[in-house]
Amino acid sequence: MTATTSTSTPLETPSAETGKERRPLTSMSGILEKFGLVGLLVILVAVFAVQLPGVFLSGANLRSIALSQSVLAVMAVALVFPLVGGRFDISVGANLGLCSIVTASMMSKTGLPLLPSILIGVATGLAIGAINGILVAYLGINSIIATLGVSTVIAGIVQAYTQGIPISSNISPALTGMSNQLVLGIPVLFILMLVLAAAAWFVLTQTTYGRYLFAVGSNADAATLVGLPIRRIIMMSFVWAGGFAGIAGVLQVAAQGNGNPQVGGITFMLPALAAVFLGATTFTPGKYNIPGTVLGLIFIATAVSGLALMGVQPWVTDVFNGGAVVVAVGLSALFKRRRTGTAALGE
Repeated sequence: MTATTSTSTPLETPSAETGKERRPLTSMSGILEKFGLVGLLVILVAVFAVQLPGVFLSGANLRSIALSQSVLAVMAVALVFPLVGGRFDISVGANLGLCSIVTASMMSKTGLPLLPSILIGVATGLAIGAINGILVAYLGINSIIATLGVSTVIAGIVQAYTQGIPISSNISPALTGMSNQLVLGIPVLFILMLVLAAAAWFVLTQTTYGRYLFAVGSNADAATLVGLPIRRIIMMSFVWAGGFAGIAGVLQVAAQGNGNPQVGGITFMLPALAAVFLGATTFTPGKYNIPGTVLGLIFIATAVSGLALMGVQPWVTDVFNGGAVVVAVGLSALFKRRRTGTAALGE
């Protein structure tokens, strides 16, 4: 087996059921799969623009959408790394919440300056990611079970430390003020999110590690046969996830102005989860990818914003987010199965 085989993506692997490559899709159906979400977003924007003239497409509303989704987008990016390797990290949301508490606490409780507080917050995320990686890659625990356990432990620690009270005093204005800063009319947090997403895209698509991770997620047995260090690759995917969760935690403090112990639960994570799986239905259907993930979150944020402006009840948003996860996971699994013969979510 050549080195080229080891770097193949899930869309390029033979069917596990037949041992033969599946027949390529027709040109039109391929275009619809790759860009269907883009078309749906355009239609959605057009509908809300007609229903809410002068409101939905206003600069204030567009900036609100961009600002409100910046942290969630970074969290969604964190989710992508383990999923590319065929694993799942449910603890990303709890990790984000913990890192926001740590960052805020370093400034509020110990008086540390901004930069050391940020570094400690991100380091906390990396440490949680390393723990997840050890549990999954080296101890062989199912990734969903392991990260669910870690998530529950984190939630308990956060509640015990904060007693459910947000940490908001003595936080650097340089951090909290970022939520109001604009560059050419674009929120700074949104720009930072795009930079972080671009960095994640580069790691996953333009580096040897990224190609190895896709190879492991595509066919771990084949990756083992060509000598790839499977355990180390899988562990590092969780470390990457933890690092991005840590950064998202810092940005959460900037966006909200405090360290909120209520942030990080499954409801908070739902839009990010839906975005990741919606992203796997577009551009490169059946394959987790960063551009699709960002687009998926923009689609969800657009729908939620439009519904809110139309005055729907708050429970509709929860139903929409939950339904989006189910539909997105189903479509992602369908596209992956059509190309690889398998649709396993995680090990």
